[in-house]
Amino acid sequence: MFKKVLILLSVVVLFLSFVGCGGPRKILQVKEPIKVQVSKNDVRAVILNAAKRRGWQTKEVSSKRIEATYTKGTKYMAKVNIFYDTNTYRIEYLDSRNLKYDGVKIHRTYNSLVAGLRKYINVGFKRLLKNHSAPKVIYAQASKPTYKTIRRRFGNARYTFRKASVENLNSYALVIGISKYKQNPTVPYADTSARAFAELLNITFGIPKENIILLLNEDASSGELKAKLEVVKELADTRGNLYIYYAGHGVPSKSGDTYILPYDMSADAMYLEPNLKLKNIYAKFSKLKVKNVFVFMDSCFSGKDDRGKLLYKGVAPVLRSKKTVVNTKKLTVITASKSSEFANEYRDKKQRMFTYYLIDELSKGKAKLNEVYLNVKQKVKRSSLQKGVGYRQIPQIYGNKKVELY
Repeated sequence: MFKKVLILLSVVVLFLSFVGCGGPRKILQVKEPIKVQVSKNDVRAVILNAAKRRGWQTKEVSSKRIEATYTKGTKYMAKVNIFYDTNTYRIEYLDSRNLKYDGVKIHRTYNSLVAGLRKYINVGFKRLLKNHSAPKVIYAQASKPTYKTIRRRFGNARYTFRKASVENLNSYALVIGISKYKQNPTVPYADTSARAFAELLNITFGIPKENIILLLNEDASSGELKAKLEVVKELADTRGNLYIYYAGHGVPSKSGDTYILPYDMSADAMYLEPNLKLKNIYAKFSKLKVKNVFVFMDSCFSGKDDRGKLLYKGVAPVLRSKKTVVNTKKLTVITASKSSEFANEYRDKKQRMFTYYLIDELSKGKAKLNEVYLNVKQKVKRSSLQKGVGYRQIPQIYGNKKVELY
């Protein structure tokens, strides 16, 4: 009788281990000190070795970040960022598939995989401490990572896009480019720049084409803009990012609020479209349950076109636009210039100037927004001043500046 009871209890415990304990757990966050004095290359080698031995596929994104992916056929996938320097390393969640991730909790399989990776990394550092020598990297492509590239030409601009190693299936984008307006001056090359930016999102950011909505010229009517803004808002996924790009006219109202100008409307009627007011757009997208929202605005909001002509007929140039205010850690906005400055065309490249330099930086696979912004800002400022002091253009950034783009 006693033996039967033991057998029954064993069966119950076994059942609970598979059923009762298999639900979501709080996601494991790893931040470990490195207790041995070594170089960054030694740290990198230890991490790559550990990942390889545990079955993780690695991609070196920068000198401080390694992206690691573990897949079990089509059953599930886990992806992490491993940040490191000579003092610490940390493992952070990046993406997953079929692991019940809800933004806070995840299936225990993920935690087991990360715990195993941490264990092997720490063992590697213990061996370093014991042997006083760095291990050789066994990952064949780790020291000299190779990337596939794809060349594309837009206008006179030739880009070499680094191809993403994985698809970002949970990220979405809305890309708008309006060169020709029904009743307003043209914005040269806005549609060309929008097409180039959509290609960047697909090739380098890894966003599937079906996840990118592209509106050009007459397709970017007031009705379509409002509709597609709602569509991408509904598509937003907690596991991915949302990207919005706009090239076209921006206009200030008499109150100082700024609007994006659709194909079929005049500047003096924009007060009738509160859904296209930037303040309202930012407020709406800042509340979404996504990783991050990125907005790229290749437009000025001075109420003038590229040649200084007013968009408001018969109105003296006294309009002033309010400063952009972004108060959320999830939303980042990069604009082509200050509200009082031009957003110039780049005639030699047949592109918008801000977009040309932005894509030129991002196409190389750079993901750190702060570094990308500083480079773009410097190049745009220099090129705009070559046209003349009156054409000065200095890109601005608002919101979370220390986030990575993908």
